[in-house]
Amino acid sequence: GAVMISHPHVNLVSFTGSTETGKIISSAAATDFKRCNLEMGGKNVIMVMEDANLDLAVEGALWGGFGTSGQRCTAASRVVVHKAVYDQFLSRFVPSAKSLRVGDGLKPETDMGPVVNQQQLNTVIRYVEIGKREGAKLLCGGHPLDQGPHALGYFHEPTIFGDVNPKMKIAQEEIFGPVVAVIPSDSFEQAIEIANDVPYG
Repeated sequence: GAVMISHPHVNLVSFTGSTETGKIISSAAATDFKRCNLEMGGKNVIMVMEDANLDLAVEGALWGGFGTSGQRCTAASRVVVHKAVYDQFLSRFVPSAKSLRVGDGLKPETDMGPVVNQQQLNTVIRYVEIGKREGAKLLCGGHPLDQGPHALGYFHEPTIFGDVNPKMKIAQEEIFGPVVAVIPSDSFEQAIEIANDVPYG
């Protein structure tokens, strides 16, 4: 990687990965004024306000959080919900997540596949434990799947935490797995503050 960044024939570097590696690449590219495009860590958010179409909001949160098992930089791992519709939203979101069919991603009936490897599965398991310790309410999921059809892959249940405080690690750090933190909010202004209050851009 370092040779490619410093090579005189390379004019532009595009990178997708961790924030720490992105910093190294950005610094290396800067010495020769190479153009640099970085897609790094994130803790993306969906905001559901009191006038939302809840069916659409649940659909967006479901695929935003659990599509590709949450393993994409555009995954929406935080959902900030106005208190006026908080209970209604969860009463739809949780059963929808529970009904997702987890399995072989190549089968058309599968809704959610595995995470990429054992290390990533361990990371997901660790964050679920952190969420419980922090006092977030585990509303569904929370366990790896390793029996029967799940024995030959790195599967984890779609997991939702409710009553999440925006300062909790599960609301601040990128998990990169099927774990969604639902955060109650009093207003649109507060939702914006919550959305912006993470270490990512």
